[in-house]
Amino acid sequence: MAHSEQEYPSETPPEIWRGYKCSTANWQASVVSIFITPKAAEEMVSVPQVRAFADRGLEGDRFFRDSWQALNRPDKAVSLIEAETLDAVAAELGVESLARNSRRNIVTRGVPLVDLLQREFIVGHVRLRGIRLFEPCGHLAKLSGLPGIFKALEHRSGLKAAIISDGLIRVGDPIALATETRQTISV
Repeated sequence: MAHSEQEYPSETPPEIWRGYKCSTANWQASVVSIFITPKAAEEMVSVPQVRAFADRGLEGDRFFRDSWQALNRPDKAVSLIEAETLDAVAAELGVESLARNSRRNIVTRGVPLVDLLQREFIVGHVRLRGIRLFEPCGHLAKLSGLPGIFKALEHRSGLKAAIISDGLIRVGDPIALATETRQTISV
């Protein structure tokens, strides 16, 4: 599958990213929680696992489609956010937890999402590709009902990713950079 270097709306340049910074290049990461919702304005629901479909999204989620590639928006398949960022923002806003209010699908711990930008990585047994860092939106601010959430998540709101392979993603699954090289076979 060819991957374009297309830029998408509201892209956050890596040099202004304020998310989690790891002190070592050898990070150890995992999935902390998973959220989906069948409709755009409904509350996010925490699930222990979710089935991911290449080019389609997460089963049961509002962004599950026949093909994101056909719409030229592979970045819409799944969103990730750092637990470290959510912890910092929750402290700034004086709330206990933000995971459900972040409107992101996968909460990670131990990986700086900026390290996954334009790279393939594995979550459990599912291959993803980091497409773009992104900013919070007015929809998130409205649905969360939390004053200040928009500004608090600015330049650290998460990573949009394409799903490259089908599989199950579970809470606790490891996250690692993909190491195998893809080969193109000419006929």
